[in-house]
Amino acid sequence: MPRLKRALTPLALAAAVAVTASACTPDTTRGRVENDVPPSFAHAYALSEQLQGHTAVTPTITSSECHSSVNTAADSGPGSWGCDIGYTAGGKKKHVFLLVLIDSLGCYQAADTDHRDATIVDKATGTSLPDPKVGFDGCYSVYDGHTNTSKS
Repeated sequence: MPRLKRALTPLALAAAVAVTASACTPDTTRGRVENDVPPSFAHAYALSEQLQGHTAVTPTITSSECHSSVNTAADSGPGSWGCDIGYTAGGKKKHVFLLVLIDSLGCYQAADTDHRDATIVDKATGTSLPDPKVGFDGCYSVYDGHTNTSKS
């Protein structure tokens, strides 16, 4: 019996590790993406304005719709997502389409591919740098309870 116990102990340990690791896998849902990417864009927009010496205006998000290009049937999972964001800034209605690359841990990189080479001049240093609102990153909370339901 001790020989069998010694043989089963590593298997039991491996099974416990596998179950624990799979329980920590974030769930990327449409609701989660639509809840996190637009406010991250708004903060990047405000940072861009501030760096340029303008009043740091945070745009008002008026609409957001995000879809997975990898899992189109369920609109879920890591990979490439497209997010269409409507917003108002300075009294003007504007729109941006972002390519969002989401990893399996719930972190992402977002880019406005139409303006990916846009730069701004940091007023404080005079340095030319990539425009924060054109490319930014973030991580969403995997414990926030958001589902696949889109915001209205």
